[in-house]
Amino acid sequence: MHEIISHGHIENKLMYPHRNLGMEIVLVEKGHLEWAVDRVPEVLNPGTVFFTLPWQTHGSLMLREPSNKIFYTLFSLPGRNDSPKAALRFPATLNFSDAERKMLSEIFIGAHRHAWPATSLLKEVFPELVRRLAGTSELDSIAASSLLRALLVELADIISQAQSEPRWLSPTVRKVKAFLSQVAESLDHPWTLDEMATRCGVKRTQFANITKRLTGYAPAQYLHRIRFDRSCELLRNTERSITEIAFDCGYTSSQYFSETFRKQARITPSEYRRSVPELDKIMQNNWDHPEWRTLAEERRRAVTIGKAG
Repeated sequence: MHEIISHGHIENKLMYPHRNLGMEIVLVEKGHLEWAVDRVPEVLNPGTVFFTLPWQTHGSLMLREPSNKIFYTLFSLPGRNDSPKAALRFPATLNFSDAERKMLSEIFIGAHRHAWPATSLLKEVFPELVRRLAGTSELDSIAASSLLRALLVELADIISQAQSEPRWLSPTVRKVKAFLSQVAESLDHPWTLDEMATRCGVKRTQFANITKRLTGYAPAQYLHRIRFDRSCELLRNTERSITEIAFDCGYTSSQYFSETFRKQARITPSEYRRSVPELDKIMQNNWDHPEWRTLAEERRRAVTIGKAG
């Protein structure tokens, strides 16, 4: 398929913020990745499917990617796509009707997030698509077109079903969303699941389910994530002691803080403070000025990471 820019089954070791020339779809087979789209973080656990459109800046939130294995494909979309569009065009080989193109455009452009739990069908289709794309026969090419079409339809169905649930934009969901945005202002409070649910006027299980859908994290994981982010900010931008930062961010001791920080960042808080800020500035600069990868650069990169994986 000439529309395919790159594809593979790889370990993704580094993903600086960037934009692609086409639509990219990823299936996480192994690993727990923390990526972002236009600076909004999303968590990718094993079995997660992730997509981005050409104008969307995306990249890793970690300076060092954890061990992982992913399937991915990147394919071009007809026309200029360097700025947000009201509608998408798809390769003619996929044989979508005008009505189908309109429906798919509305679903992908209107999606409220980019990481979704993959269905069993999608988990079967994606590896076979990558295998067929690596083939050289005419039948491989025909099969790849059919599989990519099926992949897009299945992904659209996943998004559509999740977003069409009546509860999704309910007052309860909005209340939980507002509460989660405020939690970062009181990280030193010893939040429990019961207290957070009570603050939102819902039961524990309902609060946990809504939080997972909104953020990709269970409540405890979400607290851990925002505490880690806040501690990184304080380590970078203040001269406060490790112990002060630990307590301000809600950790019960400096030792526990150091242990959990090292698991997350693979370096200690002190090492982070000494060595990472300069790299972090580079990362932030890349978010401010994301790279546009040309077609040739994407294909060279695919060869390089394919050999590395």
